[in-house]
Amino acid sequence: MKTPLILTLSLIPSLAAAQGFEGAAVELQYQKYDDGAGFEVDSLEGYMDAAWTFGRVGAQVGLTLGKEIDSSDDIDLRQYNGLAAHVTYDATDSLRLGVMALVDNQTSGVSHYAAEALYLNGPLRVEGRIGDTLDRDDYTVIEARGSFAFGPAFSARAGFHHADFGVDGSYRVLSLGAGYKVNDGLEVYADLGRHRNDFGGGDVFQGDVFNLGVRFGLGGDPDRLFSFQPLN
Repeated sequence: MKTPLILTLSLIPSLAAAQGFEGAAVELQYQKYDDGAGFEVDSLEGYMDAAWTFGRVGAQVGLTLGKEIDSSDDIDLRQYNGLAAHVTYDATDSLRLGVMALVDNQTSGVSHYAAEALYLNGPLRVEGRIGDTLDRDDYTVIEARGSFAFGPAFSARAGFHHADFGVDGSYRVLSLGAGYKVNDGLEVYADLGRHRNDFGGGDVFQGDVFNLGVRFGLGGDPDRLFSFQPLN
């Protein structure tokens, strides 16, 4: 996980010098899942996004690297690599629309595609998307996340992710959290979420998901970037 992330970060000066560069950000997370019955999984995740605009039309590329590092049970620890591409359109100064396609190491070809929107107005930031997959006909994903800043440093955060697999059940996470902006280029945050998965068989599995993260702005205006995170 470290080597691809270091190689990507080494490209930041070139990205920032490119024509139309809008902004870039790197986000690092520690995540812990606890089902409340003794099963736990710890993981590390890294996200890197960069965007360019040409008038009202733009493009964004996002890299995701994730690795399960520990578990209470004897299970195979998984690794995730994903690359998302966004085409964006600024309908107004406050509203950005986009379409996204994702490829990863879990499926062949395009894993997911989605329509998305980002709304910015003063201290309020709201982002949402609805998507599908090419691998199956009965899959839909809906997600939304938002934040509200209380002054220059503190913010409240919330997120919702729902994936419907048809006869194979559904997966849902609802989270609340808080962030603290150390300076214009650095923010730390913590989120606590409630996970629910029914697998379509009648049994419901639930647990808590704790995220501790740090976000680095790497120039430009990273607040205008979509923050798609397939592992949350």
